[in-house]
Parts: sequence; structure tokens; C-alpha cells
Amino acid sequence: MKKIKIVEVVWVDSFIEGEWKEYETPKKEDCLVSTYGLLVEKSRDWVVLAMTYVPGKLPYWGSLWHIPRGMVKEINELLEIPEKPNLKNKNDELTL
Repeated sequence: MKKIKIVEVVWVDSFIEGEWKEYETPKKEDCLVSTYGLLVEKSRDWVVLAMTYVPGKLPYWGSLWHIPRGMVKEINELLEIPEKPNLKNKNDELTL
């Protein structure tokens, strides 16, 4: 299995202005955003991040965020994380 990485995706997002006002041309810096998450996929069309990962035979991803690849300026790897949850005390039982 590939390593799980926490990344920063710097990308150009759309935005709205909900109030009444005179039109001004948007500034590029008003559209540049950073989104952080677990890298699920990086393809020609999409960069997909998740907030949660559940390992197993068929891993599950929670809270998927799909960013169009054409809007992505850069992807910065911040950290590699363990494939399985890392309990400090290995003897702890999981109880509900």
C-alpha cells in the first residue's frame, strides 16, 4: 500500500460577494487558498483529500474534498503518517 501523506494544496478557488456594491475586478490573491488533508488521489483531472482514514481490506475515506487539477498551483507534502492508528498504550482495549 502506498504511504499516507498529509498535504497542503494551494489552488485557485471561486468566491462570492453577497452584499450590494459597485463592481471591482477581483484580485488574484482573493482567490488563492490552501486546503490541508490526507492525500487520497492525485490524477490528471483531480486532487482528492480526506479528513479521515479507516484502514482495512477496503480502506474507507471520510469527508472527501475534490479539487479540479486545473485549479491547483502546487501540492506540498507536510507529513507521512502511519497506515494504522497509533495508540500510545498498546494494551488499551477499544471500548465503546
